[in-house]
Amino acid sequence: MESATIAAQGYRFRVPYGTLLCVSDKPLHGEIKLPGQANRFYEGAISEHLQIGIRAIDLLRAEGDHMHSRKLRTFNEPPFR
Repeated sequence: MESATIAAQGYRFRVPYGTLLCVSDKPLHGEIKLPGQANRFYEGAISEHLQIGIRAIDLLRAEGDHMHSRKLRTFNEPPFR
């Protein structure tokens, strides 16, 4: 469900959602798929990703009405019908 939501929003807003899936790949339970590689990634990236996310939310809150993009897909496009 999480991956489907990220994929749908990535498609709608034309965001390269592979990166978002990588960030969200750490399981809430169980073991990490590739422990060594994943741990190195998370140690180096968690803080940076949180700061980027917080900054993006702040920008959207402050300037959301002015951030129009011609690349934004409409709900009238076939995938959303």
